[in-house]
Amino acid sequence: MTDARTIEIDPKDYRIDGRLMRRIWRLLKPYWSDPKHWKSWVLLSFGILVSPAWAYYNYRVAQITAEQANQLVERNAEQWHAIFWLLFFLGLGRWLYDVVLNLLEKLMHMQWFRWMSEWMVHRYLADKTYYDIAMKEDIDNPDERIQNNVDPFISSILGFPTKVIGTILGVATSTALLTQVSSAMTGFVVMYSIVSVVLQTLVYWPLIRKNFDAVAAAADFRFGLLRIRDNAETIAFFRGENMEKAQVSSRLRRLIHNQMDIYYYQMKTGFITQIFGEVWTLAPLILIYPLYFGGRIEYGTIALAMTAAAQLRGALTSLDNYIPMVAGIAPKVVRLAQIVERFDEMHAHARATEGQIEIRRGDRIELIDTSFQTPGGEQQLAQRVSLSILPGESLIIIGQTGVGKSSMLRSMAGLWTRGAGAMVMPPPEDVMFVPQKPYMMLGNLREQLLYPHGRDGMDDAEIQEVLEKVCLPELIAKSGGLQANCDWSKVLSLGEQQRVSFARILISRPKFVFLDESTSAVDIRTEERLYGTLLDAGVTFVSVGHRETILRFHDRALRLLVGGGWEIVDAANIETTQVQPLGAARGREAVYSVGVM
Repeated sequence: MTDARTIEIDPKDYRIDGRLMRRIWRLLKPYWSDPKHWKSWVLLSFGILVSPAWAYYNYRVAQITAEQANQLVERNAEQWHAIFWLLFFLGLGRWLYDVVLNLLEKLMHMQWFRWMSEWMVHRYLADKTYYDIAMKEDIDNPDERIQNNVDPFISSILGFPTKVIGTILGVATSTALLTQVSSAMTGFVVMYSIVSVVLQTLVYWPLIRKNFDAVAAAADFRFGLLRIRDNAETIAFFRGENMEKAQVSSRLRRLIHNQMDIYYYQMKTGFITQIFGEVWTLAPLILIYPLYFGGRIEYGTIALAMTAAAQLRGALTSLDNYIPMVAGIAPKVVRLAQIVERFDEMHAHARATEGQIEIRRGDRIELIDTSFQTPGGEQQLAQRVSLSILPGESLIIIGQTGVGKSSMLRSMAGLWTRGAGAMVMPPPEDVMFVPQKPYMMLGNLREQLLYPHGRDGMDDAEIQEVLEKVCLPELIAKSGGLQANCDWSKVLSLGEQQRVSFARILISRPKFVFLDESTSAVDIRTEERLYGTLLDAGVTFVSVGHRETILRFHDRALRLLVGGGWEIVDAANIETTQVQPLGAARGREAVYSVGVM
């Protein structure tokens, strides 16, 4: 996987526009349109419906607070204490309500977070999306995107409806209160808030790109550290610590540069917003206090006016918070949406047939005039191949490096679909592909051996018997038992890992196996034992390999030639088999085929 520094970012991703809104909707819709999440709808609806009650609560508290101030001026202790305790219990009730509501919101948040994280992982894994991203290397750090961006996205979105409703109701109630005191003050607050929103928009717009770059830089720094962990032994062999330190330091400098760039920008714009904020403190001096000194309002009304003005300003300028919120959430939306959009693209591509090899299901392996290409169509590989492999037969694919041997296996696995013609392939549950570098999952030894779809009910004796067949008789003992858990890709040598792959074949019992140089790291004698287990199990297998020693385990060989040509030869007698041109009869450049199919 590539890192963020090599990715060319679309300038449109920096904008707050309809495209961003559509991406937000694409991330929201799956959860909120699912009837199973009706409880979240109930909680959200409750939060919205109760907003008018809390708006009226704030309206009455402001009036009661003003009355309390008047009673204080009149030295009416009895009435003042009564109002004091009323406000005390109202405040306590509000606190209890907030505790309960926050708990319910947290439960709803975690439910959505769990669901969306699983939903994102599913889209990352489905339709080979992860494989396409890894091949094209145009989306950086997908793991970091899912891990670090789902939670802040939900946090930002979840409170948005109640904030909007609260803003509208807050404006209405505060305007009603403030207008009772001074319509001029109301007009000032409205104009002040409008100017404030415009100013904040101008200030925060450039922060969208700065935040995007900062998020990418943080992911890139993490990527550099992970590369060291994943390649620790190789780095140690090369003694490349200084080079690794340099590359990590470079990524760290980029991260610090982006974060300081944001800080300096906010510091510069902070002077403007601070000066503008000081204007607010002058308004009561001109518009409120003269009314009190002129005897037109009571002392408690000052508190009412100031509370109402503060609430109105807070309600109107809460829009200021929406701008930085969107500026902060935009990069997270983009980074999540790009994975989902790639899944959508792959899903649509999987249903399309034009320009793709047609896959049919059957009880054999058959290529029917099949032409292979690289995923982007950059290179033509073997062209118009026709062959059939019946159950119990075996085939080895040979040829010089670069002619597309492993590529043909990728096409048979459905990873690469670009090309023409058709292939008959067994059902996926009857097939296992074994690469040269086996995948060691996170888990204990039993889980390693049962991967990817072994029999859960196997007892220890059966597993031990399998390990003896693949020349790993002491693996369980030296590992500390089947429940031992460690990083198996580091604990086991490549040869041991390849033997684990053959153990998986014997445990999973697929009918068809594809092996891509799967014995390259074992000795000749062990290789003979491993292929012998396949023959004893009656497995139909197709191999890719360079070693001459494995030819004798196969019935036929498919030799791929430079330029898309191919020939089928007797695997036991490759050098003396006669070939005859077939391509000329088809009116195209000659390819070669030998043997009866």
